[in-house]
Amino acid sequence: MAAHERFWADDLIYTRSTGVRVGKPQILENARSGPTATAAVPTTYSAQDIRIQQYGDAAVVAFRLVGTTGSGEQATALQFLNTGTFVRRNGEWRAVAWQSTRVPQAGAEQDAK
Repeated sequence: MAAHERFWADDLIYTRSTGVRVGKPQILENARSGPTATAAVPTTYSAQDIRIQQYGDAAVVAFRLVGTTGSGEQATALQFLNTGTFVRRNGEWRAVAWQSTRVPQAGAEQDAK
């Protein structure tokens, strides 16, 4: 919980991969309530293709978040492209804007045509 308090700015604008826009209060509430049930197979996350561009007291971070559930041939992965904008205020970096976009799974683009 403390990590969320420090990471997100009070005036955060967060656009979820579902298109829903939320702020820091909603993120903290979700973190407090936690998952409603323990997953039978846990999901592990990794960040890939990390890019950081700094502009004085502002910085943009972009990366691919990969969530993998299961292992071996049973493994499934979801990918999200994330972009965060950080501002340094009083010597501390905080995320002021965040956008998450789910990457279609292989074949999904073909199915949509």
